[in-house]
Amino acid sequence: MKVTELSGLENYIDDRPAEGVARVDRSIFTDPDLFELEMTQIWEKTWLFIGHEDQIRNANDYFTTWMGRQPVVVVRGADGKEINVFINACSHRGSQLVRESMGNRADFTCFFHGWCFNTGGELVSVTKEDIGGYPDQFDKAEYGLTKVPRVENYRGFLFASLNEDVPPLKEHLADAAVMIDLLADQSDDGFEVLKGISTYTYKGNWKLQTENGVDGYHVHQAHLNFALTTANRERIRASEEHTKSMQVGQLGAKGLNGGFFDFGNGHTMLWGDWPNKGDRRPNFHRWAEWLEKYGETRTEWMIGKLRNLQLYPNVFIMDQMSTQIRVFRPISVDLTEVTVYAIAPKGEEKQYRRARVRQYEDFFNASGMATPDDLAEFSYSQSGYMGALARWNDMSRGSKHLTQGSNQFAQELGVDTVTSGGRVEDEGIFVAQHRRWLELMQSE
Repeated sequence: MKVTELSGLENYIDDRPAEGVARVDRSIFTDPDLFELEMTQIWEKTWLFIGHEDQIRNANDYFTTWMGRQPVVVVRGADGKEINVFINACSHRGSQLVRESMGNRADFTCFFHGWCFNTGGELVSVTKEDIGGYPDQFDKAEYGLTKVPRVENYRGFLFASLNEDVPPLKEHLADAAVMIDLLADQSDDGFEVLKGISTYTYKGNWKLQTENGVDGYHVHQAHLNFALTTANRERIRASEEHTKSMQVGQLGAKGLNGGFFDFGNGHTMLWGDWPNKGDRRPNFHRWAEWLEKYGETRTEWMIGKLRNLQLYPNVFIMDQMSTQIRVFRPISVDLTEVTVYAIAPKGEEKQYRRARVRQYEDFFNASGMATPDDLAEFSYSQSGYMGALARWNDMSRGSKHLTQGSNQFAQELGVDTVTSGGRVEDEGIFVAQHRRWLELMQSE
């Protein structure tokens, strides 16, 4: 589908900040034609997060994933250095080549006809080539795996694009890169992906997940059970040694700062002061060390605040009660797949690793006390959006708190933002995402 086949895209976003109007047409979550256009204009055109380098720490390590609707295999070469991303399809007849989710292999052999490729993507052998009767011009060198044209690594986070003409990754990330730095700087030895990757689907559009991970307004209502359960658990076990939970239900409470940053290109971040960091926040025991190394402002942002960073369109890097990567992909207009995994500094002390993992399981894991709440709301939202007579989602909450450009907190940290929100529950953060949606959908 070409852009010209779908007109009037600007009518789906009603963004008039001077009048306090911010709303989006609910059909962007339900229209199959819009979804098809998203696949070509967004998912096949811009940078996508594909994984963390620790998933392929050794030579010939690989994992499989998707870029939009295209299957890919990410592999570290035999030299242990080069990272390649290939379309996960045999160059012979197109069968999916690598069928395991991860592993280590020096070569990949197609199950269909036995063509074999090395981890550099080269075709190294063809079954019964000597009696195959191939034409004289048949050359194995011309039948290598198809490379994804752009692959870059930013501080261990791997990104790729199916579009050779995308701008450099650092330009794409803008000052959202600073937020990755705040995480990466917490370990001199890098981060590792912890065991227990979870993948699940929900019945709803992918943009529901994009919004939800930076939605501070829903926490007190949708996740009330989590807040009450953890508070009650601590009351009962007050005298026992156990992993204590961060009080996420008190984010944005009186006396605590918070808000959002819009970094441009659709990248957004929800942030807030922790009400009870102390012995509960992973890495808090390193406060004095980092205060000397990084200074007060940077240290406070590293471990004194919740940071939910959304890199448009497909990943959250969350550093809060635990540290996780949440990557998602659209399967259809009303079905989305999500993969979540915890990451942690290499060599982290046992007691701090335990706290990080337990809090991840409590809140973020597919079987935790928060994720099922969100998935239920995604499904009910998708159902509600079918009521086409009720056209608009309102996002005007926080309009009076909005700063054009960088507010005082962004300035203190030294980052440039397009807009800044003044409170955790402000919804202008979604406007930034949908503006980018419109830009990409209308781009040539």
